Amino acid sequence: MKLVLTNISKTFSHADETVSLFRGLDFSLAAGKATVIMGPSGCGKTTLLRILYGLEPPDSGDVLFDGTSLYSLDETSRRMFCRQTMGFSDQQAQMLPQLTALENVLIPSLGLKENFEQHARELLAEFGLEKRLDFFPYMLSGGELQRVALARALVLRPKLLLLDEPSSALDVARSDAFFALIRDLNREKQVSVLMTTHNHRALEFFPDVLRLDAENGR
Repeated sequence: MKLVLTNISKTFSHADETVSLFRGLDFSLAAGKATVIMGPSGCGKTTLLRILYGLEPPDSGDVLFDGTSLYSLDETSRRMFCRQTMGFSDQQAQMLPQLTALENVLIPSLGLKENFEQHARELLAEFGLEKRLDFFPYMLSGGELQRVALARALVLRPKLLLLDEPSSALDVARSDAFFALIRDLNREKQVSVLMTTHNHRALEFFPDVLRLDAENGR
């Protein structure tokens, strides 16, 4: 699935100030490719992912997936389109504490006719968590929680994976292992990847970079 951003602009108001995150941002991601989004805090990295996932419309510009204009869809259609085509995981790797790892992974499939349990089990096993299926979140390490969150983002077999600072709570060794896991998924399954990070070690795994700055988002 090819992603194209054209002339994206976004501002927000803070106190008496209007802050411009993006002005005329253009970007494209070919199907099966991966790009790291880097930049200082406040430059709009998370906001950009929210725009792509249909959660926050830009002030102007267009977001196209294989030629489909995301924000020309009505809210219900847009929500369904994003659910079916994208997986999203933020830096908190938030889990419902009363659910097991397997149950947390299956949350995106709730209400769908297809049964994704076997696929969820296979993902967790692929990520080395086959012995953690029945563990609750408090029983898992930070690295394990990130892998559970990744499995949850992948359970509906998305074409595009959006990751927001996935290594922020991990040490160097676990960060490298997580980046390697994402790289292998991208190469082997051809899942497109957009990942925000402050971690420059990500560049050893993903050489393509979109750099944003605090002035104009590019």
